[in-house]
Amino acid sequence: MLPPRREDAFVVFAQRSDARIDVKVWSAHAQRFFATRLGLTADKRYDGDEPRTDKATFVVAPDGEPPGLRHVFARPSQADDYALAEAADIAGSGLALLARRCGTVWLVVRETRSDPLALRLAAILASVLLGPILDYSTNELFGVKTARSKL
Repeated sequence: MLPPRREDAFVVFAQRSDARIDVKVWSAHAQRFFATRLGLTADKRYDGDEPRTDKATFVVAPDGEPPGLRHVFARPSQADDYALAEAADIAGSGLALLARRCGTVWLVVRETRSDPLALRLAAILASVLLGPILDYSTNELFGVKTARSKL
């Protein structure tokens, strides 16, 4: 499984410098704030290491809606990630400055341009990892509140 192009994913900036997935904590947060359960198709064990990259397949199960699988890829933030965030922050919301403080990005693969499960997972990750979401295909940088309104 190869990382997606930015056009095929939501790019979630994360203030954490590592790519560790804590599915129990993330699922509890998702259930509390998004009425969604999260799971992984394969367990993660890190043995004390702080990985800089990772990939996983999440089971995303919103209450009262059909569940689905979505792939994610984490990697260190790159200069062009920050440049794209700045270009997308047309209104000067400050989210591009927040993105600059993020050491990692998570690419949430979407199956269609308006994939609600991928957007929901991106919103959950942004909420847990304290960063904005970049939709490169529409040149839009937004936060959790906007993501929730899009859902």
